Amino acid sequence: MAQILLVDDDQGFTSATSTLLGSESHEVRTAASLEEARAALESEHFELMFVDLSLPDGSGLELIRENSPKAVIITGHPSIETAIRAIRGPVVDYLVKPLDKDQMIRSIEAALGSGNGVIRHRGGGKDRYDMVGDSKPMRKVYAAIEEYGPTELTVLITGESGTGKDLVARALHRVRSPKGKFIPLNCGAIAKDLVASELFGHEKGSFTGAAGERHGIFERAGSGTVFLDEVGELPLEQQVALLRVLENRTIVRVGGDAEIPIEARIVAASNKNLQLAVEKGTFREDLYFRLNVLPLHIPPLRERPGDVALLTRHFLTQYAELHGSPREISDDLLQELENHRWPGNVRELKHAILRTSILNRESKGIKSLPEDFNRPPGWGSERQGLQPGMSIREMEKSLIEKTLEHYDGNKTRTAEALGISLKTLYNRLSEYEGETGGED
Repeated sequence: MAQILLVDDDQGFTSATSTLLGSESHEVRTAASLEEARAALESEHFELMFVDLSLPDGSGLELIRENSPKAVIITGHPSIETAIRAIRGPVVDYLVKPLDKDQMIRSIEAALGSGNGVIRHRGGGKDRYDMVGDSKPMRKVYAAIEEYGPTELTVLITGESGTGKDLVARALHRVRSPKGKFIPLNCGAIAKDLVASELFGHEKGSFTGAAGERHGIFERAGSGTVFLDEVGELPLEQQVALLRVLENRTIVRVGGDAEIPIEARIVAASNKNLQLAVEKGTFREDLYFRLNVLPLHIPPLRERPGDVALLTRHFLTQYAELHGSPREISDDLLQELENHRWPGNVRELKHAILRTSILNRESKGIKSLPEDFNRPPGWGSERQGLQPGMSIREMEKSLIEKTLEHYDGNKTRTAEALGISLKTLYNRLSEYEGETGGED
């Protein structure tokens, strides 16, 4: 996001341009004269000015010469190009009315250079991390990516479900080996008896169905990155094998005995508290320390002030291009979105904005939000099912069942809303089914 001062006395033009820049998640303040612009510059910080040369109380060039922000000159007279080049200085571009959106965006990118303040962290003149956010917590994440990215050390990414751990892992990969392979594996989404084969590969005939030799993810990644998502779901026996990989930098295929060296960098992620899992005995302490060489925590959306508005505008723009839905949303609705705690984080917000854009497809702007967006999934207004004296397990069962009912039996959406892996959800449902069967 960039802080932009738009100086022009044409109210229709400034209104339309402000809306356009706002759809790209920039914050825009307008001024209709030199006097108003000077007052704005004294009270606020701007990274860029769009300045009309012809203003009621003087020339826009005076404003450019007096102030430090970079400037884009806007004019209805293309013949002034030579004069503009003579005073280039802080002027990064000049645009002729009517303005073209793509030209405006390119001008902003040129002015901001490395991208400080732009909602997507940029590098080399293009989106580098593909993440939206300009809050202080997210700037710390960007800084950690820059610091950790070039190394070969193992990174452990932690954060709630839906915060974007996959995007951070891919960003780390692009910093270190942009042309290398990025091989992700969700450790909670594969059958227990297939984990070893997925990780380390297998030899022909090593088990029933092993018709040929197969390389695991560490071999396939080469000198790229292996991303172990939901690493806390690994069975204990495979945790031992992964520990050996981290210690020796070699793997042994299932059914084989040869040690094969690996070059891939390992990035792991978990939405569960691995330290607590260590205390419970479900995760190896030695593996935890081997993975947690470079810790990187992704903040939940509720701790990222201002980013909900940026993300909302970003998603609305995406869906407008895909579905022809409106881009505009009122400040009141944005504030309502900001006030929500978003337990499902960015993923939940994205789904909510998708529903919102579809429901408002025939409108000129977003008029309303889904009726149930602000209600915790699976809970009625009277919080039916939660009673004093219930055990934690009973409360957990009630929440899971009500959330599953809320999402019409969709297990993937239920797991996302609850912040657990799909495997964990299946395990819980299997346990509940077994309990019911025992009563019969």
